[in-house]
Amino acid sequence: MQVTTRLISRVIALCCAISATTASAHAQPAPIPAPEPAGEPPATPPSEPAATPGPSSSPAAPEPAPLPPPYRAPAYSAPPPGWAPAPVLPPAPTGRSARIGHAHADRVVLLPTAYTHPEGTLYFSSSEIVLLQAGYAVSDTTQITLTGVPPIAEGPDTLYFFDLSLKSAFLRQGPLRLAGIGSVTGLFGVEDANLVLGRVGGVAELCLDRKCESSASLSSHMLLAGPATFMVNGVGAIWRLSDGAALLLEVDTAVPLGGEVGELSGIVVAPGFRFPYRTWSLDLAAVRPLDTEEEPEIAFLPWISFTYRFLP
Repeated sequence: MQVTTRLISRVIALCCAISATTASAHAQPAPIPAPEPAGEPPATPPSEPAATPGPSSSPAAPEPAPLPPPYRAPAYSAPPPGWAPAPVLPPAPTGRSARIGHAHADRVVLLPTAYTHPEGTLYFSSSEIVLLQAGYAVSDTTQITLTGVPPIAEGPDTLYFFDLSLKSAFLRQGPLRLAGIGSVTGLFGVEDANLVLGRVGGVAELCLDRKCESSASLSSHMLLAGPATFMVNGVGAIWRLSDGAALLLEVDTAVPLGGEVGELSGIVVAPGFRFPYRTWSLDLAAVRPLDTEEEPEIAFLPWISFTYRFLP
């Protein structure tokens, strides 16, 4: 028993000695590596390229729209000195509005123009109070007018006359207007006899503005009195000053075309002023006869004409 115990103690001591020897051997420092030669750069291992991620299978979300800038009121400044906005011209009249004109647009003073009243217009005129006129526009291009002196006086030297005329406009192109006129005139009380005269002619009117409120007219008529024939010519102008004022000027001549009436001829000058309005007009003119054998007692004969019309 004692021998066995001793044997076991020796075996344990031997094992402890072997373990200590092994641990000291492992604890010795590792040898220092030898330095590299001075002339060669240190070796750098090659770098691997960075991996690029593949495309994503899902589409990218759209970027949100940028917000609008906040509203700021514009800064207004006073216009520079002398600045003025461009004038706005009214549109040119078209259609029926361009046809209305004014109540005396169909004449200058005595001379007719190429204007005709709008269809359905009924008009009445009075010149020198006793010379009356009534007319009706059958269409936009044709009107009929009856002119005369009513039998308000009696006597051996009383003269009455009535004139029925037809005016038709056959050309309206740009500023040019053309119209033809025909009439029949009856004279009563001439040396206990009655006369019937015929008149035929035409008139050309040149508009000086787009509304034809200012114009120049040229007229020529043949007065047929049996064997006696007269050529009556005239030129006139209307100059519109404003919405309610216009200047008039007219020159008329009468020349015989046959020897039956001798050398009977004459020239008349008539300046005037007009109040032109849509439904009524008033003319104030002065008629001056020229080229007469005797000087007239009155230098100018007053002429007053008023017209009122009923538009459709």
